[in-house]
Amino acid sequence: MNNILICNALPTYENCNISLDILKNDSNKVLKAIESKSVENNYILIGEKDKNIIPKLQEELSNFSNLNIKIVTSNDNFHFVYTNESAALKAINNENPIPRNKENNNILFSIEELCNYEEKRVFITGKVIESKSYSFNRKTTGKEILDKIKVKGKFKSMYLGFPMGIFITEKNLENEITLTTDKIEVFNDTDCMLAKLKIIAENYEKETCGRCVFGFEGVTQISMILSDILNKKGKIGDLEKLKKLSLQMKSHTLCDVDSILASSLLNALDLFYDEINNHITKKVCEAMECNKFVTFHILASKCTGCGECIDSCKDEAIIGKNKFVHVIVEDDCTQCGKCLNSCEEGAIVKAGATKPKCPTKPIPCKK
Repeated sequence: MNNILICNALPTYENCNISLDILKNDSNKVLKAIESKSVENNYILIGEKDKNIIPKLQEELSNFSNLNIKIVTSNDNFHFVYTNESAALKAINNENPIPRNKENNNILFSIEELCNYEEKRVFITGKVIESKSYSFNRKTTGKEILDKIKVKGKFKSMYLGFPMGIFITEKNLENEITLTTDKIEVFNDTDCMLAKLKIIAENYEKETCGRCVFGFEGVTQISMILSDILNKKGKIGDLEKLKKLSLQMKSHTLCDVDSILASSLLNALDLFYDEINNHITKKVCEAMECNKFVTFHILASKCTGCGECIDSCKDEAIIGKNKFVHVIVEDDCTQCGKCLNSCEEGAIVKAGATKPKCPTKPIPCKK
């Protein structure tokens, strides 16, 4: 029998403090759950920023005279790593939470696991009408999740974050899943999955300790390749490189942080291969989200020659004068998109492969 139990109350995602909320609002139940395990040495691991909860916990502990428990605060600049047992063991000994392996001796629990809740609370954000926490059965499907939320626009996919690291689309909505993540992000048809994958990879990059070769080098290479593709510098064979790299990372990293990123990448390449590959082979972003793959144009039928877009363009890529249709000089435009929001007439539009017909030089406005 294990003689150590660690209860991890650090949030996996910042601002998604599901475990901490339970500990604050139902600490008695948490302490009873710890007591029921009959373990000699018990620990509750919380972040430095949340140490103000300690006096309340200590007061509750006075009702559990036979419970040997220590409350430990740790560096909360990282979040994912505390789900690793070897890292958590270091944390309770006031050492840096650096993972050594992926072993699981069943001594580390999240608050929800410890209390054996039948439901899982998840914070859902992205293209939803309201970003907030929802409750679902632990065993659920993507369809049940989708039925409970309201999506802005047409649903495209959802990403179930760490430690799950999977995408759900219309293709696999009916598949049963076991919810373990605290956060789900929803995407609609205006989202480019390459751009979203790069953001997801950046979040994992912030969480990795960088101590193992395949973790550090893998994350670095993934970031570089995705950046090249986003900046219109992608090469034939890049996606195959990402696949091979991810397969190596899954089996050689010391903790789940980097291997879950690798799994997420493989899953994304499986589901969105054509969309991502089109950035390389066709130089097209189907969602028109990636600015390097779009151009900006001023419609003569709507432009009033007000000059607002000229003032907003730091690259001086827009020419025109009062009451004349303004023109964007494509060679000077860096696709920053600031002009798009500056035009109250809606005269500035983004275009992909098909471009609108626009004057090549300023002409008198029709309006």
